[in-house]
Formats: sequence, structure tokens, C-alpha cells
Amino acid sequence: MSAANEADEPPVLGEVRGCAGILTLNRPRVLNALSIPMFALLHARLREWADDPRVRVVVVRGAGERAFCAGGDVRAVYEARGDDAYMDRVYRIEYELDEYIARYPKPYVALMSGVTMGGGCGISVHGRHRVVTETTKLAMPEAALGLFPDVGSSHFLARCPGHTGMLLALTGLRVDGADAVHLGLADALVSSGRLDDLVEALARTGDADTAVAMCARPSPPTRLLADRSGIDACFGRESVAAIVGALRGVDDPWAREAGRAIAAASPTSLEVAFRNLREAPGRSLRECLTTDFRISQRLMRMPDYFEGARAIVVDKDRDPRWRPSRIEDVDPRVVDACFAPLGPAMELSFA
Repeated sequence: MSAANEADEPPVLGEVRGCAGILTLNRPRVLNALSIPMFALLHARLREWADDPRVRVVVVRGAGERAFCAGGDVRAVYEARGDDAYMDRVYRIEYELDEYIARYPKPYVALMSGVTMGGGCGISVHGRHRVVTETTKLAMPEAALGLFPDVGSSHFLARCPGHTGMLLALTGLRVDGADAVHLGLADALVSSGRLDDLVEALARTGDADTAVAMCARPSPPTRLLADRSGIDACFGRESVAAIVGALRGVDDPWAREAGRAIAAASPTSLEVAFRNLREAPGRSLRECLTTDFRISQRLMRMPDYFEGARAIVVDKDRDPRWRPSRIEDVDPRVVDACFAPLGPAMELSFA
């Protein structure tokens, strides 16, 4: 699809085919990155289909071969820096959608083929049927951007085996489809060549459980599972600094890779992400999203996100200058302030 043609196309396509309502994220040039209009379109169509007797199951997929969804539109947020009303709107509408997906009254099937990151996890991992393929690259890479793993990800990362969720939160590690199933972030591994068969079965029968089971294949053992004991020993520590120290003492490729990723991330983001995940067990998804909204609004008034977006997305020099630049220089009072309530008029609400 050319740039001109893509600009003329709706960013979300919707159709009812047999028993299935099918939503297609339709910005393949930018890996189906999510914008405010897309959040609004998704939410509106889901509410419409919730009451439509023709629709027995909803399917969400991404256009193109490369991605389900790479996350939120970082460039759009970068260009809106300083606009507090925009920052309120973009995070509020996204998190409200994520929460609605989690309690959607009909089977919701997300086809997480290709890149599935950040906000893409928000509109998939919270759903009832999470389908991955051999091309899936799932990650929450926000700390490298000066943000933090949001979209209620603390709710599902805290439920990953052992301390693998902390590994994903701090390093932005990309996991494949088999890993996603073993970590509890997906339900079924389906060959990418069978996704159309799965959609047709869903449209024909409306039976998500049977259709997914029919197309699924076993998830093979993964390297991440083999490294579990070392991961748990390092990422179960009591602070980010202690995790970094533990990684330095492990002579293994996974530990060196994790150490490099943490060293490149925003120190403030790392501290916020660490605390957010440590406090997540026992919280409902709504509570996790409410906390995420508080944090997002505070970080949008700080420099690191916009510096990270500049370095990685805009200028692409991959040399962000974090403030502060060292984990030991992060002021605990700044972290505390990120978690403080916003006040009744500004808090996230759910319809």
C-alpha cells in the first residue's frame, strides 16, 4: 500500500463476516501504531457489536505482514509535547479501551502476529483469546523511550512465572510466540499461514474455543525457560541497583544482554517501572490502569520521554541524554510523586 493510498484509508477497518466482527488496524507503514482516532474507532465499534446479535465473536488483527501493532503513535505524542489536554486525552482514551477489552461480553480474539509491543499488548493481552505465531515479537520497551510499561501491563507482567515479568519490564526484551504462551501472555500458538483459516472458522461458527484449539500447535520449549533460575535470582532483587549488580556477576549471554538494555534505558523510567510492578500483585486491572494514568501524566511533564522519542523515533541517533543519567541519582521523591493521586476531577474513570 502506498503512502498516499494509506492516507486515504480508514485507520481501522471493520466488517461483519458470518458470525464474526473483524477489526483490522490499518496503518501498516507505521506498524499499525495506535492514534487517538483509532482508539475511538475501536471503542465505538466494539460497543456497537456488543449489542449486535449477528456478532458472536470479535477478531482484531493488523494489516500487512510485519505487525499486529507496534504500540502508541510515539511521534504524535512527541509533537504534542507541552499540550496537557492532549496528554490527558491520549492516555485516558487508550486505558479506557484496554479496560473495556478486558471485560468485553463476547469472545475477543487478538491475532498477535509480527510486532506486538506497548499499546499493542494493551489491546491484545487483556483480551480473552490471545493468539501468537512464529513471527510474533512481543515486548514492553517503554523504559528505553523514557516512559514505563503502561497499558495495565503491570497486571499481566506480575503474573508471569517467577520474576520474568520484571525482566520484560526493565529490559524491553522481545519474546517470541512460544515464550509468550509459556509466560501466560498468550493462549495459543498458531502458524501464521493458518490465521486466515482461523478467521474463517470463527466467522463460520462463532465458536472461539473450538476454532482456536483446532488451529493451534504445541508451544516448544524456549531459551527463556532454560534461563529461568538465573533470571529469578537476578530480577528478584530488592532494587534496580541490586538487579544491575547481580547481572554483572552472571557470565551468560542473556545476562549481558539484559545488562546492556538496562544501561541504555532511562534511570527514572526504570525506577518507576520497578516500583509499579512490585506493587501490582493483588491489584485489579482498573487499579493498575488508574496508577498508570497517574504516572503517565507526571512523566509527560518531565524531559525523558521526549528525549527518548527524539533519539529513537525522530532523530534516530539512539543517543538519549537522560536526566538524571545514573540510577543512583534518581530522587525517590520524584518517583513518589509519579504515583500520587491526581485529584477527583482528573483521575481515570471507567464507563
